[in-house]
Amino acid sequence: MDYRISLVGLCIGFLIGLTGMGGGSLLAPIMILLFRIPPVWAVGTDIAYSTVTKAVGSVIHMRQKSVNFKVAFWLACGSVPATLFSVGLVQYLRKNYSSVINGVILHALGFTLLTVAVLLVAKPYVLKRLEDRKLKLQQQATLPAEITLQAPSRWQRYYRPLLTMLIGAVVGFLVGLTSVGSGTLIIVSLAFLFPKLGPKELVGTDIFQAFLLLASGTIGYFTAGTINWTLVVLLLLGSLPGVFIGSVSSKYVPDRFMRPVLATVLALSGLKLI
Repeated sequence: MDYRISLVGLCIGFLIGLTGMGGGSLLAPIMILLFRIPPVWAVGTDIAYSTVTKAVGSVIHMRQKSVNFKVAFWLACGSVPATLFSVGLVQYLRKNYSSVINGVILHALGFTLLTVAVLLVAKPYVLKRLEDRKLKLQQQATLPAEITLQAPSRWQRYYRPLLTMLIGAVVGFLVGLTSVGSGTLIIVSLAFLFPKLGPKELVGTDIFQAFLLLASGTIGYFTAGTINWTLVVLLLLGSLPGVFIGSVSSKYVPDRFMRPVLATVLALSGLKLI
């Protein structure tokens, strides 16, 4: 099984490098459907594996100064407690209702994969809208200073941070339960809530907040002892070169072709798990 796990890691890493998002969502379904790993262990192992990959990505983006720490902090205020709560709920159900927990995780994972598949297809259109809104803001910046220099609105000071925390909490709960969606679900929300964030800063902030979220999930599953560290290492051995190969190949493979294919696989996997 060892070489097969590393081969899976290679394929997942290749998809992540090729598409930038969505590939990691396949790991938990593959472990459950192909390798018959119990859902609780599959989710815990996936979260630990993803934490390492997001940590590497976070370091790169911080060095490139493409992380908005204020936005990441707002997200973490919601996502970290929600993730820990979700992991605690999973472990409670595992100990007291062992016959129920696998079904809960499988159905939650299935519906989350369907959502990720839809957002994966929608991402290019969301980013296009983001660029259009950014251009409008740049045009407004050319207006006289007395028109553009305004105090921050109540939306910017109070409601947007609270909504950002709420989104973080919802995603954190889902990730703690399914290990899926730490990046895909957040990046679309950020595009609408923070139109001034450029594409690089949007991605960098998303990856950094995902690391914080997944790290808290790793702590929770590590404390419960439901992480297979051997699988984590084997997956990383395959995925690290896979990300490099995928990143290099991305310039030769049109993104508009890969995303629908990946979204279809995610959707089929989700339907299989429901």
